[in-house]
Amino acid sequence: MTIGVGVEGPSDRAFWDKLLHKNFPKLRFDIRSMNNREKLIRAAPSLLETFRDLHYRAGFIILDRDQSPCIASIMQEFDPQIQQEVRKPPAERYLFVCVAIRELEAWFLADDAAILAVLPRAKYRAPSETGQLNAQKILTECWLQQFPHTAFNKLDFAKRIAPKFTPDIAARHSASFKYFWERMKKRRRA
Repeated sequence: MTIGVGVEGPSDRAFWDKLLHKNFPKLRFDIRSMNNREKLIRAAPSLLETFRDLHYRAGFIILDRDQSPCIASIMQEFDPQIQQEVRKPPAERYLFVCVAIRELEAWFLADDAAILAVLPRAKYRAPSETGQLNAQKILTECWLQQFPHTAFNKLDFAKRIAPKFTPDIAARHSASFKYFWERMKKRRRA
């Protein structure tokens, strides 16, 4: 069985491709990068149609909240067809829109053991909730503690952290990650 996943960019795709296949070895994942948030939102109806036409078990759209004031405002950016789909009860829903609060990097920071496995010189401990952090800034600082003369490379970091990342640990430090992970686990069993 296959699950379709739409993501914002190449670093997201690199992370999810490794993480999902590692954690769900009996499933296949078709991960599609739209190269930015706006294109992902515009492409959601065609992704939904494609995933259904290919008889995938479910579809997921994963995007960052960024500067949006709330998740409801993000949902208003989607086509009415997608808005209607995400209003269905979870058991009846085919497509799940999951929002990383504030950004995917905040989900990375939710697993401090993975951060330290990739960046052992970093001085970092995950707070109880990573959604309020300026995650890009903190990750850049951690990266520079490990590699003081090398600019932070989000794609390289995503590839490095994915094999070390433990979703059950991250779910304890990020409510938005927990929301996503619980739905992914349920769709795996559906």
